Amino acid sequence: MLKFIIVIFTIFANTANSFASDNIYLIEDNEIYLENNGNVLELRENAKEISFQKAFNILSRKILAPSDILQFEKFQDIEVSNLVKDYQIQSEKINNVKYFANISVNFNKKKVKDFFLNNNIIINVLISEEYLVFPLFKKFNTLYLWEKDNLWYDNLIQEYDDQSLLKLFFPKKSHLNKFRIAPTDLIGENYSKIQQFLDFYKKNKGLILYLEEDFDSKKNKFKLNFVAKLFFNSLFKEIDLLKNEITYGDSEYSPVELIAKEVVTELENWWKNKIDDFEATADNKFEFDILIRTNDLKKVLYIEKTLKNILNENDLNIKEINKEYVIYNSFSSFSVERLNLALESKNLKLTKSDDENIFIINDY
Repeated sequence: MLKFIIVIFTIFANTANSFASDNIYLIEDNEIYLENNGNVLELRENAKEISFQKAFNILSRKILAPSDILQFEKFQDIEVSNLVKDYQIQSEKINNVKYFANISVNFNKKKVKDFFLNNNIIINVLISEEYLVFPLFKKFNTLYLWEKDNLWYDNLIQEYDDQSLLKLFFPKKSHLNKFRIAPTDLIGENYSKIQQFLDFYKKNKGLILYLEEDFDSKKNKFKLNFVAKLFFNSLFKEIDLLKNEITYGDSEYSPVELIAKEVVTELENWWKNKIDDFEATADNKFEFDILIRTNDLKKVLYIEKTLKNILNENDLNIKEINKEYVIYNSFSSFSVERLNLALESKNLKLTKSDDENIFIINDY
């Protein structure tokens, strides 16, 4: 009888900096399987190189527009290891036949940006604020929202990558949430109920993802209807998603899992398109002043750090400082609108003051 020897390692290699969960340049859980050739060092090195390439492909799909992904896929002989900041072998298993490794890869922000710029591609790296998701599901005339049997909810969560640029928040299935808001409130666009629910979870925006699935017994086919709406500032706006709805609308099998995958992908592209609407270019410069009130010094330092993380090093400079406020001058490729998009995830917003060229930064 063939006996297997299982060896488990947990190795932390080249970890100069701690990994942050909101770092889009960190690609976790790259699982690599190789045949065991008896040389552990060689297997580990091969797994590392494969994980680098796999992680870079995942990162590229996150930060590139769909049209640029096609261009990226034509690239050859990329020295991906030169773009890696650090990595971790989270776990490793070896037996007489197989080698397995789970590797997290953290890329260098500047090197990745320069790589794509050198190839005439502008990357999108603005992270959204959290959108609260209402996964409304109707099946055989029964409405599901926070119920245990809501398969639409389950499949959306399964497909969602919490390290994507678009941040989604899924309230837990619970009886308490059933009391707070009902499916009929969403269908009837009861803005006060929806706003109260958002306020409870401290979110500014909601996404209503309504999927209706029915079955035509005569044709023995599933039929569907899908609608996506954005709720913000007591207003509803329909989002054009699932353009290939007809692909799923005449199937012998329930298309819920496929639709969830498509919807999450299209939502991510929807956010990228919002970024593209205010795309930064080297040829277009914007200059304006930003006023921060100094009644909370800790907050001033936080806002300054936030702005400097978004803008380049020399794009933000102190123009005036006194007991009541600090004024910074911003001269960069970021317009006010695009900077506000970048500030969304920090719950901050620029609003125009009485002075035409001065914008005050405040919480939402």
